[in-house]
Amino acid sequence: MKERRQRASLTLIATRPIRSQEELAALLESKGYETTQATISRDIKELGLAKVPLKDADGQQFKYVLPNATINFASRLHRVVSEVVLDIAGSVNLIVLHTHPGSAMMAAAAVDEAGWDEVIGTIGGDDTILVILRAPADLPVVMQRFADLKVAAAS
Repeated sequence: MKERRQRASLTLIATRPIRSQEELAALLESKGYETTQATISRDIKELGLAKVPLKDADGQQFKYVLPNATINFASRLHRVVSEVVLDIAGSVNLIVLHTHPGSAMMAAAAVDEAGWDEVIGTIGGDDTILVILRAPADLPVVMQRFADLKVAAAS
């Protein structure tokens, strides 16, 4: 459960600005993870997250960022999903991602590089990717990750 929670935290932080431990806890709880302030604090330390300045409409604030090694894969996956994935559909333990023509193999490689525990592997064609999950119970979590990457890109 800890590993899944931490992976969910990384996905959330990679896809939107998270300004506080309370905000991260609320988002994790909305995804079905039970958390406490102490748990979030420990996870932040273990994951090597840092707070950096964020200047937005509300004025100078801070947000959590991923460690450098994770930022690269997260940024690549985020960029690929936001730029080439057109549609996301799932059934049982399979997710189908429709992409722009000629983009599926690159996007499948980015999903594989992300190293999500729930994903056994991908098959990329010309404009379609088949993402194979370990268990049907993983479908909602992984579908939500892809949706979060897509929504974050649109905002």
